[in-house]
Amino acid sequence: MNIELLKYLGNIDQIAGIRESQLLRGRGEQMHIAEFYNAAGLRFTVMPDRCMDLYDFSYKGINFSFQSKNGILSPQGYCPTDGEFGEQWPAGMMVTCGLDNVGGHSHEGGEFPTHGRISHMPCKRFGTKTGWEGNNYVLCANGEVHQGKLFGRHLSIERTIETGLNDKCLKIHDIVTNHEAEDEPYLLLYHINFGYPILQSDSVAAFSENETIKFTPNADDPINMSAPIDGKQEELFFHVNKGEKAFGVIYNERLELGAYVAYDTKNLPRLLEWKSMKSHDYVLGLEPCNTWGISRPQAIAEDKAAILPAYSSIENHLELGVLDGLTEIRQFLKNI
Repeated sequence: MNIELLKYLGNIDQIAGIRESQLLRGRGEQMHIAEFYNAAGLRFTVMPDRCMDLYDFSYKGINFSFQSKNGILSPQGYCPTDGEFGEQWPAGMMVTCGLDNVGGHSHEGGEFPTHGRISHMPCKRFGTKTGWEGNNYVLCANGEVHQGKLFGRHLSIERTIETGLNDKCLKIHDIVTNHEAEDEPYLLLYHINFGYPILQSDSVAAFSENETIKFTPNADDPINMSAPIDGKQEELFFHVNKGEKAFGVIYNERLELGAYVAYDTKNLPRLLEWKSMKSHDYVLGLEPCNTWGISRPQAIAEDKAAILPAYSSIENHLELGVLDGLTEIRQFLKNI
């Protein structure tokens, strides 16, 4: 406990805390949200009704996330039919994709909607906790999301999201478990979406050592961004990682601001880069994943789907953080 700091405060909530509330209007009506804020100026919103995904994310009042024109959508309004994805997808700072599918909609062997169902699953046993760990005041949320099917799969994600009093980052720890007696293919992608103002024409992306593969025919430049272009087609790249830990970065030297995604590569060997410079759909996605962006049936047929053995678990560790100032940006890029 930092007693000297506490002497300045009537209540620690002055500078850091978690506020839980419900939305009253719009397509997200009655959704439960948990808003984190800390003394470093980091603020973000966790949505327990949507797989504990992240919606808002800002630093010192500056937004980092891309939010689609759909806005927040309650899972009660979710429709998994083909063609509905674009009508519903909220984006936000992070959307969990999977666990049954990550690629496009498929009817083969079942109904597998675009990017899967898990982000529309409310979590159970959601809880938040704040408290001192030594001199650090820690803010934490934990919950459990299950995806099941009668006579089929039963997978879950136990998720913990954590930040500290003066941290400019948050950490995500996921435990993915197969509760069935049979081995199960699972596809998982962390759809992390950066938007204006960190994304502008003079913003630049950077990556740790990898092999870059163009995934769409029009994919040209994975590094340099552009201003919004009316009607511009999206570009997709896969970055196949070479180290045990990998990074995706977006930065803007004019703004003296950047952000990064760091993750372990044991179960997330690739990063999908979604570069959309289209007006109004202006976003850079840096997306750690275990897939190749293809539908579940194709991934299984081509032996490109990860398998989670019966009654087993895997763990993923990710970090989403801010780089404040040219010194921090350049030092971070040097280290990766």
